[in-house]
This record gives sequence, C-alpha cells and structure tokens, in this order.
Amino acid sequence: MADFEAADLMLAIREHRVFSRDGWLFELKYDGFRCLIRKKRERVELISRQGNSLNQSFPDMVEQVARVKGDFVWDAELTVDEATGQSSFDRLQKRARASLPRSVKVAMQNHPARLYVFDIMTAGKRDVRALPLVERKEILRDSFENTSGLVFVTGIVAAGEWVFEQVKAHDFEGMIAKRMDAPYQRGRSRDWIKLKYEHYSRPEALGFGRKLPPLPSVD
Repeated sequence: MADFEAADLMLAIREHRVFSRDGWLFELKYDGFRCLIRKKRERVELISRQGNSLNQSFPDMVEQVARVKGDFVWDAELTVDEATGQSSFDRLQKRARASLPRSVKVAMQNHPARLYVFDIMTAGKRDVRALPLVERKEILRDSFENTSGLVFVTGIVAAGEWVFEQVKAHDFEGMIAKRMDAPYQRGRSRDWIKLKYEHYSRPEALGFGRKLPPLPSVD
C-alpha cells in the first residue's frame, strides 16, 4: 500500500473575497468528510482527515472503489446527500457512528453515501502530484466513470463570481478556487482558496432544499 497518509493532503487557505480569474478553476464545496482513498490490488482504504479508517462504517464506498481498475490514491469528499442534491452533514455523522454490522446495514439503506472525487495523487506506480491540476484532472477523469456513489468533480474555469452566485442561490456551503497550473502540495497552500457562504444553512436544519443544476463541463 502506498505510504500516503492524511497528513499528505493538500489544504486550502480561507479567504472572504469572491473573485473571478483566468487560470483558476472553481469547484463546489461539499459538506462532508475529507477522505484520502488508497487502492492497491483488491485492498481499499478510506481515511479521514484525522487519520481514522472509515472502512467499517462505509463498506458500500469501499466496494465501489474496489470495482475501479488499477491502483491509485485519490482525494475526495465523502457525503450523504439529500434527495434535493444537497449534502447532509447530520446524516453523514449518523452513518459514521454506525459500527456493528446490523446498524451499518440499516445506515447504508437509510443514508446512502457518495464520494466526490476531485484530485489524484498516484496512478498505478506513478506519483502525479508534480503535474499541474488540469493534467491531474485528466488522469482522474479517465480512471473511472461516474456512478451513483462515485462522482468526478470537474469545476468551472475563470468564472468564480458566477459559481458563487449559484452557491448562494441554492444554499450550498461554498466553493474552492484552485490554480490550474499548481502541483499537489502537502499542507496549506494559497494555490487552493476556500470561500464559504456565510449564510449557508444545512438542509437538515431547514427541512427542505433545492437541487443545484449540473454545472457546465470544464471541457
């Protein structure tokens, strides 16, 4: 198994000024658990940002990742989504608390999980972290097809202010701005900027929500 741990994750710097800029990619920020995904042969490990294994509580996600061909290390956000398309942190926490086989089975049925995969660190035996973000995205996109549980995160080029307007209109948590030519670096970097929607209300607190239409492809 590759020697990548939670400490190797790239982290964003938080800012408050929304911007649009050439050479930057803007992604939705999902309300879930940051997840390092390691796969080598038949072995899959889902690791939280705190370094804890998530395999026991999310065997359905382990199974879906195991179906993807090849060895790799991915960076993703683990969520439980409402029917509206919004992520529910409350439901995700309920999933994570399940540990006994019977309770995990019930939780899987009541709170199906999803992995939004947005970056790749290794592909096979190749360490791709030094490549620009846009090249890593191409490698990641070609490595699997979207399913009900695995979703490739594309993003929108340059139009950060437009993306943030969609975030506000549909009550999402925020967005992440990323330099398209930046390598993947361990720890916090100004190449990734987190912009949170200050008036975001988690859907379980409201009891309703609206689904955000699919954003145009980066292609």
